[in-house]
Amino acid sequence: MLEYTKIILLLITCFFILFKLIKLRSRNIKGDEWRFLLSSFFLSLFLILILEIKPHHMLRANFNIPNTITYMFYFVIVSSYFFVFRKILLRFKYILIIISYMFLGLANTIDLLSDGQLFVLAYNEIVEDVFHILGIVFWLLFFLDYSKRIKIKYL
Repeated sequence: MLEYTKIILLLITCFFILFKLIKLRSRNIKGDEWRFLLSSFFLSLFLILILEIKPHHMLRANFNIPNTITYMFYFVIVSSYFFVFRKILLRFKYILIIISYMFLGLANTIDLLSDGQLFVLAYNEIVEDVFHILGIVFWLLFFLDYSKRIKIKYL
Protein backbone atom coordinates (compact mmCIF):
# COMPACT_ATOMS: atom_id res chain seq x y z
CA MET A 1 0.00 0.00 0.00
CA LEU A 2 2.75 2.46 0.91
CA GLU A 3 4.61 1.60 -2.29
CA TYR A 4 1.64 2.71 -4.39
CA THR A 5 1.21 5.87 -2.32
CA LYS A 6 4.75 6.96 -3.19
CA ILE A 7 4.22 6.44 -6.90
CA ILE A 8 0.80 8.12 -6.89
CA LEU A 9 2.16 11.18 -5.07
CA LEU A 10 5.06 11.46 -7.49
CA LEU A 11 2.74 11.08 -10.47
CA ILE A 12 0.54 13.84 -9.04
CA THR A 13 3.64 16.00 -8.74
CA CYS A 14 4.66 15.21 -12.33
CA PHE A 15 1.20 16.02 -13.67
CA PHE A 16 1.09 19.22 -11.64
CA ILE A 17 4.47 20.37 -12.98
CA LEU A 18 3.52 19.38 -16.53
CA PHE A 19 0.23 21.24 -16.23
CA LYS A 20 2.09 24.30 -14.95
CA LEU A 21 4.56 24.09 -17.86
CA ILE A 22 1.72 23.97 -20.37
CA LYS A 23 -0.14 26.77 -18.64
CA LEU A 24 2.93 29.02 -18.46
CA ARG A 25 3.99 28.32 -22.02
CA SER A 26 1.84 31.13 -23.32
CA ARG A 27 3.17 33.64 -20.82
CA ASN A 28 6.51 35.34 -20.89
CA ILE A 29 8.41 33.70 -18.06
CA LYS A 30 12.12 33.71 -17.53
CA GLY A 31 14.07 30.95 -19.23
CA ASP A 32 15.57 29.90 -15.91
CA GLU A 33 12.15 29.26 -14.43
CA TRP A 34 11.05 27.31 -17.50
CA ARG A 35 14.20 25.15 -17.27
CA PHE A 36 13.62 24.78 -13.53
CA LEU A 37 10.12 23.41 -14.02
CA LEU A 38 11.22 21.15 -16.87
CA SER A 39 14.15 19.83 -14.83
CA SER A 40 11.85 19.33 -11.86
CA PHE A 41 9.53 17.27 -14.06
CA PHE A 42 12.39 15.06 -15.21
CA LEU A 43 13.76 14.74 -11.68
CA SER A 44 10.33 13.63 -10.49
CA LEU A 45 10.29 11.01 -13.27
CA PHE A 46 13.76 9.95 -12.13
CA LEU A 47 12.45 9.53 -8.58
CA ILE A 48 9.56 7.42 -9.88
CA LEU A 49 12.07 5.23 -11.70
CA ILE A 50 14.20 4.83 -8.58
CA LEU A 51 11.27 4.07 -6.30
CA GLU A 52 9.44 1.74 -8.67
CA ILE A 53 12.20 -0.23 -10.37
CA LYS A 54 14.75 0.04 -7.52
CA PRO A 55 17.86 -0.14 -9.71
CA HIS A 56 20.11 -0.14 -6.64
CA HIS A 57 18.74 -3.58 -5.70
CA MET A 58 18.99 -4.87 -9.27
CA LEU A 59 22.57 -3.64 -9.70
CA ARG A 60 23.59 -5.18 -6.39
CA ALA A 61 21.97 -8.53 -7.19
CA ASN A 62 22.99 -8.82 -10.85
CA PHE A 63 26.34 -7.03 -11.07
CA ASN A 64 27.50 -7.00 -7.44
CA ILE A 65 27.61 -3.18 -7.42
CA PRO A 66 27.23 -1.92 -3.85
CA ASN A 67 24.24 0.23 -3.00
CA THR A 68 26.57 3.00 -1.81
CA ILE A 69 27.87 3.47 -5.37
CA THR A 70 24.36 3.62 -6.79
CA TYR A 71 23.18 6.00 -4.07
CA MET A 72 26.18 8.24 -4.75
CA PHE A 73 25.05 8.42 -8.38
CA TYR A 74 21.55 9.38 -7.19
CA PHE A 75 23.03 11.97 -4.85
CA VAL A 76 25.06 13.58 -7.65
CA ILE A 77 21.97 13.95 -9.84
CA VAL A 78 19.74 15.36 -7.10
CA SER A 79 22.37 17.69 -5.62
CA SER A 80 23.34 19.01 -9.07
CA TYR A 81 19.69 19.95 -9.56
CA PHE A 82 19.80 21.82 -6.26
CA PHE A 83 23.01 23.67 -7.08
CA VAL A 84 22.05 24.55 -10.66
CA PHE A 85 18.74 26.09 -9.54
CA ARG A 86 19.80 27.44 -6.15
CA LYS A 87 19.01 31.05 -7.12
CA ILE A 88 15.42 30.13 -7.91
CA LEU A 89 15.13 27.92 -4.84
CA LEU A 90 16.40 30.65 -2.54
CA ARG A 91 13.72 33.07 -3.79
CA PHE A 92 10.93 30.70 -2.79
CA LYS A 93 10.25 28.54 0.24
CA TYR A 94 13.34 26.45 -0.24
CA ILE A 95 12.96 25.10 3.29
CA LEU A 96 10.26 22.79 1.89
CA ILE A 97 12.65 21.28 -0.63
CA ILE A 98 15.38 20.97 2.00
CA ILE A 99 12.95 19.09 4.26
CA SER A 100 12.07 16.91 1.26
CA TYR A 101 15.75 16.15 0.65
CA MET A 102 16.18 15.42 4.35
CA PHE A 103 13.39 12.83 4.40
CA LEU A 104 14.52 11.22 1.14
CA GLY A 105 18.06 11.08 2.53
CA LEU A 106 16.84 9.48 5.75
CA ALA A 107 15.00 6.83 3.74
CA ASN A 108 18.15 6.10 1.74
CA THR A 109 20.24 5.99 4.91
CA ILE A 110 17.89 3.47 6.48
CA ASP A 111 18.06 1.37 3.31
CA LEU A 112 21.87 1.47 3.26
CA LEU A 113 22.23 0.68 6.96
CA SER A 114 19.68 -2.13 6.89
CA ASP A 115 21.19 -3.71 3.75
CA GLY A 116 24.58 -3.76 5.41
CA GLN A 117 23.04 -5.18 8.60
CA LEU A 118 24.57 -2.26 10.54
CA PHE A 119 21.24 -1.06 11.84
CA VAL A 120 18.23 -3.29 11.61
CA LEU A 121 14.74 -2.14 12.53
CA ALA A 122 11.88 -4.55 12.92
CA TYR A 123 9.95 -2.70 10.22
CA ASN A 124 12.71 -0.98 8.29
CA GLU A 125 10.81 -1.19 4.97
CA ILE A 126 7.81 0.59 6.49
CA VAL A 127 9.98 3.27 8.08
CA GLU A 128 11.82 3.74 4.77
CA ASP A 129 8.51 4.04 2.90
CA VAL A 130 7.16 6.58 5.42
CA PHE A 131 10.28 8.73 5.00
CA HIS A 132 9.92 8.48 1.21
CA ILE A 133 6.28 9.56 1.43
CA LEU A 134 7.13 12.50 3.70
CA GLY A 135 9.89 13.57 1.29
CA ILE A 136 7.52 13.36 -1.67
CA VAL A 137 4.81 15.31 0.18
CA PHE A 138 7.24 18.15 0.90
CA TRP A 139 8.44 17.98 -2.74
CA LEU A 140 4.81 18.44 -3.86
CA LEU A 141 4.20 21.21 -1.30
CA PHE A 142 7.20 23.10 -2.64
CA PHE A 143 5.81 23.04 -6.17
CA LEU A 144 2.35 24.06 -4.99
CA ASP A 145 3.91 27.07 -3.24
CA TYR A 146 6.14 27.80 -6.22
CA SER A 147 3.15 27.68 -8.55
CA LYS A 148 1.17 30.06 -6.38
CA ARG A 149 4.03 32.56 -6.26
CA ILE A 150 4.75 32.34 -9.99
CA LYS A 151 1.07 33.08 -10.66
CA ILE A 152 1.14 36.17 -8.48
CA LYS A 153 4.39 37.36 -9.97
CA TYR A 154 3.38 37.15 -13.62
CA LEU A 155 -0.29 38.06 -13.71
